[in-house]
Amino acid sequence: MKPALRIIPMTSAHRRACNDIVSVSEPWKTLGEGVDFKTYIALKQAYVCTVSYAGKREVAGFVIFTADPVFARGGYLRAIGVAPAMRRHGIGGKLLAFMESMIARRCENIFLCVSSFNRSAQSFYSKLGYKRAGALPGLLMPGRSEYIYWKRLRPLNSLKNEKNFFTTKAPRH
Repeated sequence: MKPALRIIPMTSAHRRACNDIVSVSEPWKTLGEGVDFKTYIALKQAYVCTVSYAGKREVAGFVIFTADPVFARGGYLRAIGVAPAMRRHGIGGKLLAFMESMIARRCENIFLCVSSFNRSAQSFYSKLGYKRAGALPGLLMPGRSEYIYWKRLRPLNSLKNEKNFFTTKAPRH
């Protein structure tokens, strides 16, 4: 029997488990950085995937994203992580699918950055339909690049006539 997975909004009670994931995961290990979960919880941009084992619920992974258009009609994946013991069980794919469905409500595209040294993440995103669209050399670390990945979530211009999209024309002068 598969354990029951749930994706729910992250709370401060989840921060310790999420920080534990970050501390043993790329790119944060190599970069020597952490994630400011408190800010993203307040912005309501952070979610966790929990798994139930023998009645006890544990954090299996997390995702942080901006669902509003931030660049080229696209939302942005800020961070994703899966607990080492839960990797290769579909948790990352479930978190991405959840994020994509949330972003697709408001955006046609999604963007993310992945470090050039993080080959497993590059492979993961490519398998899920993301295309490498560019590189930012030396952005976070000398001699390393951040690769920009992109995925179209909806047909081009499919949101043009929907409410809350940028449909107003610039005023004439």
